[in-house]
Amino acid sequence: MGAEWSIRKAGVEDVDEMVRLRLALLRTTRGVERLEDEETLVPVTQRYFAQAIPSGRFHAWVGVAEGRVVACSGLLPFERPPMPGTLASLEAYILNMYTEPGWRGRGIARALFTELMRFARELGAGRVLLHATDEGRPLYESVGFKPNPTAMEWMPPSK
Repeated sequence: MGAEWSIRKAGVEDVDEMVRLRLALLRTTRGVERLEDEETLVPVTQRYFAQAIPSGRFHAWVGVAEGRVVACSGLLPFERPPMPGTLASLEAYILNMYTEPGWRGRGIARALFTELMRFARELGAGRVLLHATDEGRPLYESVGFKPNPTAMEWMPPSK
């Protein structure tokens, strides 16, 4: 299968495909066939992307092959006070990296990730953060990402 692929910046016209791929990512990372509250999650996620992409709060690139979106990525810029090691207050969080299984191993994820990193540098981000799956970890480590064992998270209990 030697099909060609390309990447491009995502727009609001890509929202449905980005939601589809995000759900696939979430199902995979959670090891489930269906997500809890999936029917509620879909419209809320659509609304988020539809508002955040044009406003510049969320930046995404997609991989396109055979006339359809087969991969996605995302970058969320945010500000916080400077700290030792980075005096820039702008940081970025990479998320939503997913490639359909049939399109993996062709360089699409690396191309998307390279574009995210280029964009983060262009924005002036002093630090870039992400959470990695075991499958994605080698890509991120290959460009210098290192584990950060100090992170913790809190989420309210499920209803």
